[in-house]
Amino acid sequence: MAKTVALDWDLEAERDLWRSICAPNSWHQTDGEKVGTHPYSLWHFVTKSWGASAYLKSHPSEPQWLYEPIHIPYTQWLQKHILDWKRRSLTGKPGRTHIASILPRGYGKTVCSTKSATIWSGLDDPDMTCLIQSATEDFSIDILKAQKAVLSGEDEDSWFTWLYGNWKTSGSDWTKTSVNHAYRRSRNISEPSFDMSSSAIGSTGYHPRQCWWDDPLIKNKLKQEKVAYLRGQHEAVNASFNSVHTNGLIALTLTRYLDNDIAGVHLRTEGVATWSGMPCPHMSIFDEVPFGEGIWHVFFYQTEDELTGEPTNPRLWDKPMIAGAKKRDAEDFACQQQNNPGAGEHAPLVESQIPWLYMSYPDFNWEVTPQWATIHIDTAFKNRENIGQGDYNAIVVWIKDQKDNGRLYLDTDLLRASNEWREEEFNKELVKVCLNLRKRGIYIRAITDEKEPGGKEGTYKNRILGILRTAGFMLSDNQFIQFNRTIDKKARIRTAVGHWAEGYVRIVLHKDHCDCPPLEYDHVKHMYIPRQCPHFIVPPVVKTLIDQIVRVDVVGHDDLADAMTDGFTRQCGWTPPAIKPGMTQDEGATPRRPWDEDLKNIGKPMNYEELNQFLTDREELATLGLMSPGHGWDDDNWLLPTEPV
Repeated sequence: MAKTVALDWDLEAERDLWRSICAPNSWHQTDGEKVGTHPYSLWHFVTKSWGASAYLKSHPSEPQWLYEPIHIPYTQWLQKHILDWKRRSLTGKPGRTHIASILPRGYGKTVCSTKSATIWSGLDDPDMTCLIQSATEDFSIDILKAQKAVLSGEDEDSWFTWLYGNWKTSGSDWTKTSVNHAYRRSRNISEPSFDMSSSAIGSTGYHPRQCWWDDPLIKNKLKQEKVAYLRGQHEAVNASFNSVHTNGLIALTLTRYLDNDIAGVHLRTEGVATWSGMPCPHMSIFDEVPFGEGIWHVFFYQTEDELTGEPTNPRLWDKPMIAGAKKRDAEDFACQQQNNPGAGEHAPLVESQIPWLYMSYPDFNWEVTPQWATIHIDTAFKNRENIGQGDYNAIVVWIKDQKDNGRLYLDTDLLRASNEWREEEFNKELVKVCLNLRKRGIYIRAITDEKEPGGKEGTYKNRILGILRTAGFMLSDNQFIQFNRTIDKKARIRTAVGHWAEGYVRIVLHKDHCDCPPLEYDHVKHMYIPRQCPHFIVPPVVKTLIDQIVRVDVVGHDDLADAMTDGFTRQCGWTPPAIKPGMTQDEGATPRRPWDEDLKNIGKPMNYEELNQFLTDREELATLGLMSPGHGWDDDNWLLPTEPV
């Protein structure tokens, strides 16, 4: 029988070891002299000092969210950026650090970051000050309550007091809404060690070194009063940013809901510096600040890998659960679990499908004989309310193939959008687009716009037709079509996007140097087989359009998508063919005949009377000093000079 030998275990030595592992700047490096931070310090703090592992082990019925393949990289990411910030703050120089944890609901992001990382960051800095905020006061109090249980030893799963002692102080420093712990050294600091607030309370008068926003939005509130509630939450978050030290840390810990939610607005307008975790599924949001040139360091995760269809944390979600959640509420799953608003199962088109619609300009010029082009504009400058909301002025050009296949080609060289243009700037861009089409021999079948509100219908139409005629475009009134776009906008966009998904669209782009083999031709279907190619150059304005169509239900602005829909109307000449997309009839050619109705008035050369009147008008303008007598169609100064009113 084996003899049991009692070991004289040095418990104090073990405690010293774990105390050094679980705290920043407390770990001796391999040379024995330099003190640094253990590479898994925050991970061990979460699992042991906070007690996450012990809690989950003693509560097997609780969701087992802690998963090493996710949470080790996540805590290492948090550790790296917090340590980088602490080193920079020692210089005293201004410059805040911004980090954003965007993980699915139920993945333990609050435990790892807002609850644990804030305490961990102060283990080597007794006078650290942290402000924790959320959508409601109750949720903020719950976070602080959990922290107080760890700091005081009330949490039996935590090793904190065994490693670092009891940090609870007198009642005056240990309140429902704030904590000044016993480890604090300076009594001259006004801000508590840990303070809590919410969007309703604010943070006026305090200047903490760290500000953590944890889930600043409530889903039900968004449903009930979306516009007013969202505006109020943005104002609260922005106000708190101003209270943080100029070299402080600002952290977001949240789940996505909308295109213009807290994370969406800040990532779009302030940009991303680094992206970790899983690939970004909505790169099109980075149209204002190029990806990698912003201020936010982001850790991103999803419940389901969109490329493989596999669960990322099988301890929490398996395939049947994911399928059931999608069936029950696909849009909710896309937001709260995928952090990709608008990418639900019911979306007519998803972003991963878009690259299959790409086509290079050389292939377009070789394969397509344009029949005509239609130009679709969205003129936000006509409405002061639209300007105040940041709506875009947009120009979208579709080119129709002569083949009777129903396909429209998006000419991205002519795609325009800006929320800063005045009317005269927009008009210049529109005429440049028309000149480009004329130089390429593509005649304009129609220009579409939205009807002016307030009984002013036709006002802008008459002005722009006059300018286009001055530039040599003899467009009839019938060629400028005005639609009422205020009715069922989302439904119209979704219907048009459905045509994209059916293959009736090609997005024409330029390419970098490409060694990919040429497209293969299907001799049975009489079509080139589309495929993805990584060398296409996708301009920001194209990314904006793509973002608006793939996430139509959640985007803040949909002006490009709205204008795009007009191309799929019978008024503009589009009808789906009787055959499937890609198939052809009679070698794919539809011969044009001189007696065809659409050739009688569209893009025809000026007759003698029209030409004589045009020359007379030009001479009169020259006499008034408004146009050079030698003005030509291809000149850049075809517009009349404008004077301030």
